[in-house]
Amino acid sequence: MTGPVLTGRPVAPGRQRRILAPARYRHPGDVIRLVIGGLVLAGTGAVTYATHGTYAGAFATAVTALRPSAAVGRVLAAMLTAAFALAAAAAIAATLRYRRFRLLASLAGAALLTGAGVAGIIALASGERPPALTTGASQWPWLIGPSLASPALGAAVAGVVAAAPWLSRSWRRTAWIALWLAGIAQLLTGISSPLEIVLAFAAGITVGAGVLVLFGVPDRRIGPDEIAAALGPAGLRVSHIAPAAVETKGSRPFVAVANDGTQLFIKVLGSDNRDADLLYRAYRLVRLRDVGDTRPAISLIQAVEHQALAAVMAERAGVAVPAVRQVIRTVDGSALLVMNRVEGESLDRIAPQLVTDSLLRALWTEVDRLHRAKIAHRSLRAANIVVDRACRPWLTDFSFAELAATQRQMALDVAELLASLATITHGGRAVTSAAAVLAPDDLAAAIPLLQPLALSAGTRRAVARHDGLLASIRAAAVAASGRDQSPELARLQRVRPRTLLAIAAAAGAFYFLLPALAKVGGSWQGVLSADWAWLPLIIALSATSYLASAIAIAGAVPERLPLWPTVLAQVASSFVNRVSPGNVGGMALNARYLQKCGVEPSAGVAAVGVNTIVGAGVHLAMLVAFFAWAGRGLSHVVKLPSGSKLLLILAIIVTVVGLVLATRPGRRLAAGKLIPGLRSAAASLRQVARRPGKMIMLVAGSALITLAYIGALAASVKAFGGGPGFIPLGAVYLAAAALAAVAPTPGGLGPFEAALIAGLTGIGMASGLAVSAVLLFRLATYWLPVAPGWLSWRLLLRWDYV
Repeated sequence: MTGPVLTGRPVAPGRQRRILAPARYRHPGDVIRLVIGGLVLAGTGAVTYATHGTYAGAFATAVTALRPSAAVGRVLAAMLTAAFALAAAAAIAATLRYRRFRLLASLAGAALLTGAGVAGIIALASGERPPALTTGASQWPWLIGPSLASPALGAAVAGVVAAAPWLSRSWRRTAWIALWLAGIAQLLTGISSPLEIVLAFAAGITVGAGVLVLFGVPDRRIGPDEIAAALGPAGLRVSHIAPAAVETKGSRPFVAVANDGTQLFIKVLGSDNRDADLLYRAYRLVRLRDVGDTRPAISLIQAVEHQALAAVMAERAGVAVPAVRQVIRTVDGSALLVMNRVEGESLDRIAPQLVTDSLLRALWTEVDRLHRAKIAHRSLRAANIVVDRACRPWLTDFSFAELAATQRQMALDVAELLASLATITHGGRAVTSAAAVLAPDDLAAAIPLLQPLALSAGTRRAVARHDGLLASIRAAAVAASGRDQSPELARLQRVRPRTLLAIAAAAGAFYFLLPALAKVGGSWQGVLSADWAWLPLIIALSATSYLASAIAIAGAVPERLPLWPTVLAQVASSFVNRVSPGNVGGMALNARYLQKCGVEPSAGVAAVGVNTIVGAGVHLAMLVAFFAWAGRGLSHVVKLPSGSKLLLILAIIVTVVGLVLATRPGRRLAAGKLIPGLRSAAASLRQVARRPGKMIMLVAGSALITLAYIGALAASVKAFGGGPGFIPLGAVYLAAAALAAVAPTPGGLGPFEAALIAGLTGIGMASGLAVSAVLLFRLATYWLPVAPGWLSWRLLLRWDYV
């Protein structure tokens, strides 16, 4: 191993950077700033677009009282203009002086792109500016006109963000103070609204961070000299230090030789590693569920201390792990984890013939000891296992380890190691060696997790090179654990990308495309003209539907359910159903909730089915009743086919069902799922019918749900000046809900709105008012409950109700 020999006084970091041109790398913190800035920019742009010319009126009125006199305003405007000009000139001069032409090009590009973007958003969205914002235009100097004030501020923000890695901390602080003062000055002179200021800052941060992600930042992370300087005061004098030729996740590895000849392995963790960990955990939180992830540590040093503690606890449990020597904080804020070095190679690098059965059994023995100590490794793959010269396996890299681990976290360890070992040896050998050490239940718990989503990225890539590998491991694990059949794979994906695309497409079709096709202008402007006094009633009726849903589900089971947790479960269903079509997610949540409340699993599933069937029956009965009550008023809206056509349609349906049942898959489906499900639902319904109180709760709750939504729709119509009566509106809602029930989108998003608008216009409402009323109704009953639904879901998880 070669590397610099440290003799004498180490070179100062700053002096070394002046001599050598610093290399660049992509800092994960810039990605975080890019994501957050982009989200704020998208939200601000959406609000600006949605409110159009009215977006600044209230804000402008709010700052009018703070506006200085004309003379003071002209002075502020002149100072601001001069500051922008001087800053631009200083940036150009500095970059040319140090021949940083690529930096100059990136700064100029970021500033121009941000300025053009902010100007474009304001021009497209604002229309005629409110008078309160144009009164200060005469105070603005000629160099930056009033229409360029916010774009100029955004360009300056982008330039500061893109240049920040080359500036000292004091200059960065000064630049940000100047930008905030510039924003305040624009507000005081009345040239920009608060929303425009937020838009300028969000656009500047987004574009500036994007430039840094694209071109990288100077690599000023500590190197061997700085590491040696930090080790000395901790009592670890080293004579040799160099980067380690190994791959580690979440740190930079180095190897060193102490003055006494001890081989050391050093992990260096800086702010970039901390930000990368936050990004990784955020991605997994958004995409995955039930994968054992926990909250990140509060600080970098705490993360390193937790890693060291996990390794020490594993060593105390008798697991072969490298001994921890020191945890050191460096001057620049980085953290060092110093351990004894294990002489050997990682398991994925040794020759396949050296991976013997005895080595595999010894490895599983170490894993079993680790799990008996209730420690989960969380990254147990071949690259994190070192085999020394005596062919003894050592577990390394406890970056993601968890103390007091759950059974799911330890099962994920087993699944990860099984898949990783199967890529370097035969899958059957990996399972056989595990079965020789682990308990059958521990091996069986890993079977549902033998899927790509449960594996680390490295193992997933290795598995992808072997067709059918995971399926063969699952089959071998089922046989080795003594199970009769393979269990279903665990559902780990929180949201499917295609579901998000369907929701986005349906929402876009309604909120933007449909109003354009209907030639009613922007749907959002119509909502702004509503009488907002009706909104509390709409929200109250929407909340009533969840109380009614709780009553209905309580009536579907013989057991007595707690009221408020049951209500929370129904509110949580509103969150789950936004990403699952046909209310499947809500039904699964209710079945799980009933099981946690002491209801037998089969009885809980049957109760959810009974609730659905009764709800459909009540909906159909109310549909007939409302249409009959409305009478001829709906004849020109909904035209039923003649009796002969209805008989023909019925005959076709019966024929298709008969043909399906005549096939072997059709009979298997009917005998395996449909008939048992109907029998279970019928048995549950008979059991509920023996208790009249429960039956009343079931039927009345289902009816109250529908009536609450009809009332909310009627209140939404009243918010725009009124229209048809309650009965015609009820008939329209019931018909639209029946059509949307077969839609493949969550909550019938798209088809339901289209059917409601068609029905409302059919019974006499103007198309513009119909679009606005439906939009307000869906905002209050579909989108607004999402946040309370998420909170309810978190509460149910905390209280162990799901």
